[in-house]
Amino acid sequence: MDCRECLAVFSNIGNAFNSPIKPTPLLQLVSETLVRQFRLKGCHFRLISRDKKVLEHIASHGLSEKFLNKGPVDADRSMGEALGGKIVTISDCTVDPRLQYREAAREEGIASMLTVPLKTRGQVIGVMRLSTAERREFSPNEIAIMEAVASFCTSAIIHTMFSGILERVNGVIRSSRDLDALLQSIVSVVSEDLRAKGCTVQLLDEAGKRLRFRANDGLSDAYLRAATENRGEAVDSALRGEMTCIHEAAQDARVPSLEMAAREGIGTMLCLPLVVRDQSIGVLTICTHHPWQFSDDELFLLKSVADQCALAIRNAQMYAAIKTRYDSLTVEFQTWFEHYHTHPSQ
Repeated sequence: MDCRECLAVFSNIGNAFNSPIKPTPLLQLVSETLVRQFRLKGCHFRLISRDKKVLEHIASHGLSEKFLNKGPVDADRSMGEALGGKIVTISDCTVDPRLQYREAAREEGIASMLTVPLKTRGQVIGVMRLSTAERREFSPNEIAIMEAVASFCTSAIIHTMFSGILERVNGVIRSSRDLDALLQSIVSVVSEDLRAKGCTVQLLDEAGKRLRFRANDGLSDAYLRAATENRGEAVDSALRGEMTCIHEAAQDARVPSLEMAAREGIGTMLCLPLVVRDQSIGVLTICTHHPWQFSDDELFLLKSVADQCALAIRNAQMYAAIKTRYDSLTVEFQTWFEHYHTHPSQ
């Protein structure tokens, strides 16, 4: 590939990275461009599932639905090296034992593959896989271009993950006044969109002293019990209004139980204060699978999510209190009304 062809690749996809296009159409455009410019059989993007066990289809071009739906792609088998951050070349797909579905590749007419990890800040979130119809060795220049494209794609995916959370959380807040349902929806949205290990909300009781878990997504009951017995300095800091990010949760004394955090498989722990009118009401905690270096923009966005959550919690609590008082007054009125009509002279 000469310089003109290289420029054509980035000319075709460059504008898309600077537009508000969603990740799936963006990756679809990238797939089409790479297949055309590099004369490939196909291009396929997969993101690793939240449980880290399989790779989920996101976008592709040039490959049949039968091949794409051939079965679950085991993250530990065919993608092990790529998920470790290495570029993987398979010159002959019919005989290489690293390929999980060799027969399906043969039927699809795939001879060679190049798998490029989608990685950022030490974490691999998926892969970009390129397929050829004839046996082929990719040149160092071609591989370098693929790495650059993969890097741009990863940045776009991560940006969309984070920016989409606030929009979805706001949608949840508008749709429910029930506090428990609201909190559970919020932690589910955060865990899903970030593909995080888990997310919890802890709220102070009416006396403002005891902290209780009110919603959880992804973390075990055993871990929650340990965190209840000893909430740790990270949570205490968040209760004081300080956002606290612990990069290596299993090795930091500010985490309530290091042994339990390691057993739970927690990488980074981010504790965000829930504050309304300068009063702390609880803590929103996000746990990742692997150590993750949050950027300033990501921390700002997640702080905005926490602020929206705090306001929604306070509104839900006020609504519940008003409803309880209304129900009480209704009962009192009904009792008085029945008594008056039964004993009008009293």
